[in-house]
Amino acid sequence: MVAELIDVAVIGAGPAGLAAATQAAKAGLSVVLLDEQEAVGGQIYRAIERNDAPRREILGPDYAAGAALAAAFAGSGALYVPNASVWQVTRERSVHYLKDGKVGSFEAKRVVLATGALERPFPIPGWTLPGVLTAGAAQILLKSAGEVPTEAPLLVGCGPLLYLLGWQYVRAGVPIRALVDTTRHEDRWRAKQHLLSALRAWPYLRKGLQLIRT
Repeated sequence: MVAELIDVAVIGAGPAGLAAATQAAKAGLSVVLLDEQEAVGGQIYRAIERNDAPRREILGPDYAAGAALAAAFAGSGALYVPNASVWQVTRERSVHYLKDGKVGSFEAKRVVLATGALERPFPIPGWTLPGVLTAGAAQILLKSAGEVPTEAPLLVGCGPLLYLLGWQYVRAGVPIRALVDTTRHEDRWRAKQHLLSALRAWPYLRKGLQLIRT
């Protein structure tokens, strides 16, 4: 069986993959977008097509902005292959994937890898106990099913995602017991050396301050 020849294969249906597939399709190229999830959006815009206005309001304007990107892709003419686990891309740009227990493949002139970021939690005593989960998993529950903790959660870790999750929980009416930031003083001191450069991205700094203030 000869695999179908396409112009562009995009792997990953998050923000970058959606944008790449949409632009390529608008340019008149034949495009296939593959992702292991059942719907587009990736982790950032997970369930964006089915979430209603109240939940989008809770998740914030940055999340809601994904609706326009998903709609643009839907109207671009690109083919979406959901529930597809890509397991090999050859030097000749043959893309092989597994879907519903069956293998499939495309021959692509160009391949765009937009596989997103990877959450890397570190093991600590008690991290496998019931009720303990990563910030990424907590966001999956919130975005996919609107599930939030029934008791005030304790948020522990570092980085902007922790503050974003806390901000979203507060907007969902969930009180936060405490937020423990594990960033070391040495790391904060090293970061100060880049303060002038960071000021060029002041909109992101403003968003961060809003999250912390909330």
